[in-house]
Amino acid sequence: MKVFYEDILICEVLTNRSLTVDEALELIGFDEEKFKADNGFDDIDYNDFRLEY
Repeated sequence: MKVFYEDILICEVLTNRSLTVDEALELIGFDEEKFKADNGFDDIDYNDFRLEY
């Protein structure tokens, strides 16, 4: 599955079960502060994350 924030690909995760966005981000050790700094965001909205299988 792929994890996106808006149109930005965060990661690809290989799994044998369905995951929530929170589970996928935890699995990859998502660093919110680094992501915001790297992409010029002041804040992010977790509702803008999506998964594609």
